[in-house]
Amino acid sequence: MTVLSIVTDPSLRDRSPPDARSHAQGERGDSTLSDNTRAKRIRVVGLSGAPAAGKSTVAAMFADAGCAIIDVDALGHQVLATDVLRGAVVAEFGNAVLGADQQLDRAALARIAFRDDAAIARLEALVHPAVRRRLTADVAAARTCAPRAIVIDAALLFESGLDALCDVTVVVSASERVRVERAQSTRGWSDGELERRQARQLAPAQKRQRADRILENDGSREDLGARTLALLDELVPHTEAESTPT
Repeated sequence: MTVLSIVTDPSLRDRSPPDARSHAQGERGDSTLSDNTRAKRIRVVGLSGAPAAGKSTVAAMFADAGCAIIDVDALGHQVLATDVLRGAVVAEFGNAVLGADQQLDRAALARIAFRDDAAIARLEALVHPAVRRRLTADVAAARTCAPRAIVIDAALLFESGLDALCDVTVVVSASERVRVERAQSTRGWSDGELERRQARQLAPAQKRQRADRILENDGSREDLGARTLALLDELVPHTEAESTPT
C-alpha cells in the first residue's frame, strides 16, 4: 500500500466539465499528471465528501485495494511544519500562532487565518508555492509505484479546483442525520463543530452535482466496502491495472 500527500495550488483552478478534463490536461502538458502512453496511464481519482460522510473510510478501502492515496490535508500539515513556512506564517500573522513549543499551533492559526477571506488569501499565498512543489514530487512518485490508481483524498476537491487534475471524481454521500450521529459518536464533535466545518465547503447537494460518481454511505461499513470495490472495478478493471506501464 502506498500513501502519499499533496495539496492544490490556485493556479491549477479549472472548471472544465468532466468529459473535457483529459483534453485540458493534455494542453497543459503537466508531466506529473500524464504519461507518454496516455491510453494506459494510471487513472487519477478525486475523492471528496461532506464532513463525517465517510470519505476517509473509503480512502482506506481504496488503499487496501492497491491504490496510492494522496492526502491533501496531510501535505498541508507537512508544509506548515517546515522552518521556512513556519517563519513566514509567524511574520505574517504574529507569534499568537505559535504554541509553547514554538511550533505552529494549527488551531490558533485557524482561528486567526480563517476569520475572513482576506486572511485566508494571505495564508494561501504563503503556502501554495510550497505545496505545489510537493504536489509535483508526490504525483511523480505515485506513478513510479504503479498503483492500481492514484486517489486524491481532498475535502475541498471542488472548492480548490483540484478536480481538474482528475480523470474521475467520487463523492461519498450520507444524509445529514447519519452524519450528525457519526460526528458525535466517533469524533466527539458538537453540532456547532460539524456546521463550522461544513460552512467552509460546498453544500453536500452541490458536491453530488459536481461528482462523476457517488458512493452512498447511510448503511453499514460492509455495505460501503462492497460499493467501494465495485466502483473501483468499474473505474479501473483489473486487466487495465495490470497492463499499466511502470
